[in-house]
Amino acid sequence: MHRRFVIVLLIVLGIVSACLPQTPTPTELPPTPNIEQLMQTSVFEVTQAAALTQAALPTATFTPLPTATNTPIPMVIATIARTPTEVVTPTSEASCNRAGMGTPFDLTIPDGTQISAGETFTKTWRLVNSGSCKWTRLYKLVFYSQNPLGATYEHFLPGEVLPGQAIDLSLEFTAPLPLGSYRSNWMLQAPDGSLFGLGMNADTPFYVSIVVVEQPTATPEPSPIP
Repeated sequence: MHRRFVIVLLIVLGIVSACLPQTPTPTELPPTPNIEQLMQTSVFEVTQAAALTQAALPTATFTPLPTATNTPIPMVIATIARTPTEVVTPTSEASCNRAGMGTPFDLTIPDGTQISAGETFTKTWRLVNSGSCKWTRLYKLVFYSQNPLGATYEHFLPGEVLPGQAIDLSLEFTAPLPLGSYRSNWMLQAPDGSLFGLGMNADTPFYVSIVVVEQPTATPEPSPIP
């Protein structure tokens, strides 16, 4: 009797278990990942996403800039050629045209002669042709500097003068009205326009030098007594 009951109970349990929905066994559930696996998976996904983003972005190409080359700049040094200063002389042919002082030189009106204001006087020089060229009638006596004292600026020579010969040259002057010392410088001029005179380089003018003083006052004569 008891055995029958047990068998019937087992059969009922089998039928009930067959009718109930089957629940998955624990072995069928997916394994639960641990924390370390989750961290590795996250790191991998982040790394892969960064790699994909970097690959999608345009790569910046860096063009190398040209390196600055220090090209040496040539230094330009201005060199001033110091040529010997040419002494400008009144004549271009000093050996050809040259004058010397005769003996005596000042035939009239020595230097410092006192002349009354407004008075006319004549100055005469004796010059010697100390060059190698003949002075022709085309040579001139010309005013050079300071005060002409009323004389004409140019005068042709009165005649030819050979080298070594002397000539007397005279000019008429007028003393100025203002009182004081005056000087008038003169030179000779060749036909080509070059000037020459006295000295080693034939560049020294000859001159007349005067002192203008007051005119003497006329002393009244005594009237005759009748």
